[in-house]
Amino acid sequence: MEKLLLITPPFVQVNCPYPATAYLKGYLQRRGYAVSQYDLSIELIGALFTPEFLSQVFDAAQSFEEENVQQLYALRERYLRTIEPVMDFLRGKDPTLANRICNSDFLPQGTRFEQMDDLDEIFGPLGLSECARYLCTLYLQDLSDLLRSVVSEHFEIVRYGERIALSIESFAKIEAEILTPPNAIEQRMIELLEAQIQQENPTLVGFTIPFPGTLPSALRCARHLREQHPQIRILLGGGYPATELRSMSDRGIFRYIDYLILDDGEVPLERILSGGDLVHTYTREGYHEGEGRITHLERGCPDFEGLPFDRYLSLIEVNNPMHRLWSDGRWNKMMLAHGCYWAKCAFCDTSLDYIGRYESVPAATLVDWMEQVMAQTGSRGFHFVDEAAPPRLLRDLSIEILRRGLSVTWWTNLRFERSYTEDLCLLMAEAGCIAVSGGLEVASDRLLASMHKGVTITQAATVMRNLNRAGILTHTYLMYGFPTQTLQESIDALEVVRQLFQAEWIASAFWHRYAMTVHSPSGCYPQEYGVKRRNAHVHTFANNEVAFVENRGYNIAQVGEALNEALANYMYGCGLDRPVHKWFAGKAQPTSLRPTLIEELEIAPDEARLFRPEGRIVWIGATLPTRTPDGLLLRSASESRTLQLPASDADFLMRLLPLAADLSHPLTMNEASALYT
Repeated sequence: MEKLLLITPPFVQVNCPYPATAYLKGYLQRRGYAVSQYDLSIELIGALFTPEFLSQVFDAAQSFEEENVQQLYALRERYLRTIEPVMDFLRGKDPTLANRICNSDFLPQGTRFEQMDDLDEIFGPLGLSECARYLCTLYLQDLSDLLRSVVSEHFEIVRYGERIALSIESFAKIEAEILTPPNAIEQRMIELLEAQIQQENPTLVGFTIPFPGTLPSALRCARHLREQHPQIRILLGGGYPATELRSMSDRGIFRYIDYLILDDGEVPLERILSGGDLVHTYTREGYHEGEGRITHLERGCPDFEGLPFDRYLSLIEVNNPMHRLWSDGRWNKMMLAHGCYWAKCAFCDTSLDYIGRYESVPAATLVDWMEQVMAQTGSRGFHFVDEAAPPRLLRDLSIEILRRGLSVTWWTNLRFERSYTEDLCLLMAEAGCIAVSGGLEVASDRLLASMHKGVTITQAATVMRNLNRAGILTHTYLMYGFPTQTLQESIDALEVVRQLFQAEWIASAFWHRYAMTVHSPSGCYPQEYGVKRRNAHVHTFANNEVAFVENRGYNIAQVGEALNEALANYMYGCGLDRPVHKWFAGKAQPTSLRPTLIEELEIAPDEARLFRPEGRIVWIGATLPTRTPDGLLLRSASESRTLQLPASDADFLMRLLPLAADLSHPLTMNEASALYT
């Protein structure tokens, strides 16, 4: 009988499992196949940051003349003595250590600690655990610098080897890398892999490649399996192959693997395991398109069984309360739906299946899956990793969570569309939503229309206001360098962002430079966006970013530097009074936007105030109100207040609110108006 071992190769996020193998395992096991999963990424992190491995690194570092390496080497014994307790603390095993970390010279300090601000001001007297995790993160970053200098220039705690795997024109480039003798990190990775192979004895091994940086390590592992276990068949899949290897003509990779899967892996894997006709799969013979896919409902609940939840690390790389969510916390990563319900943005890979084919499932089914995952992992925290969570589904999900009385915490990605009224944001917050991320992109109405984003600045900012009033943190993705974007539009975009930070409607943001990709509308039809492709050359191995020609008339690199410098200040509340054009080099013009653009939206009407007969009324109060001689006594979880009302209105609400509190039976505005007699 076939036995499949699914592996997440180094390095991905260290605070929680990447969900690809869990989804595949859940589906295939329900279909009767023998499947196990192994997070080689977190296991390797755990093996590197040990006294045994670091002792070898320090031995090798003795001859290095770099000042930072010598500083770290001088503190060798302190590092070797503290690494185990620090790792245990970051895994949540020894919270008492926070006192020593924060209040003594317990941690050795390298150059990373020079970036520290006033910790008392940032964390206060009671933020002991957060402060300690922040200091431990700096400590690990110092050791990462050591590994990068002594062992491998490509080492990062995440994104290891990403520079090797970006824009690979031919397989020979990456093959040359994996044919070199393994460094100490790679050797330890192979040892962990071999131990798992001996334990599981699989007939197939599958590697998920979500990011470019995981490809080199996966191929290192594949080479080892080819040489030492030639009977094992090897396959690769995931986001990177599905995006960049679709037009691959170079077959060199098949010296190390047997199958390369594109798009969703469930059906292709099932066909391989069952010996059926291949679908969406490359082999040495070529590409097998085939027929067959499953719905999101058939994909079902992910299965995280077998992953080492006591090994993941909660890090705080930055002290911004929103930014830290990506590295801090044991989140269960799940998808609410397959694909994007909008799927029109010009910069997005909308022609690919994982975005272009949208499917959802009922909210009750999603909450069933959440309860199953909570039982598997012991964690009540969820990160919904959708391209954009649909507002109607988030509404139904929130109601179902409240109906079942679940206490969960979650965050997700969304579009800043008008459906996110203040009422919906309050409902989401009551159901456990603490944060959202979404794209404001170019922050220009002209360019937002050009890229078919489907939102305006006013609309997006109003949603951010609603989220803020509900106590939900907001992170926004920003973009510069979109075709035909002028320098003035970049300056104005920064002004929009400045005003949003000033209003405290966003907690964090990130600028990235626009990249034209082969699977996006702008990459397929660049002339419609005012630019030309530089050439039509197709690489024999990886293809993704498209080079294009545009007469900008300004230095795009300098613009990126200005935007990122300003943003770095805004995220800490600094520089908000500085005119935005002052961040730019040369004679930049002041913004053309009025300084009250965002402030004016504070009192803008909200669509939730409009009467819609089919609109649903939901009571999310901690308790139902109590009738008093003056009106109604309302109690929240933290306070009480009396709402003074005419007797007839109070009586009406006493009849209405119990009906609105029964979340199993929807109550519409039309039905409520019928009660008001």
